[in-house]
Amino acid sequence: MKNIGVIGGGTMGNGIAHVLAQQGYEVV
Repeated sequence: MKNIGVIGGGTMGNGIAHVLAQQGYEVV
């Protein structure tokens, strides 16, 4: 599993985190 760090909040950050989580990435 790959670890992805999402920098920044807001709609875009949450959207990216959500998509990555669905694809099996561990969002930190």
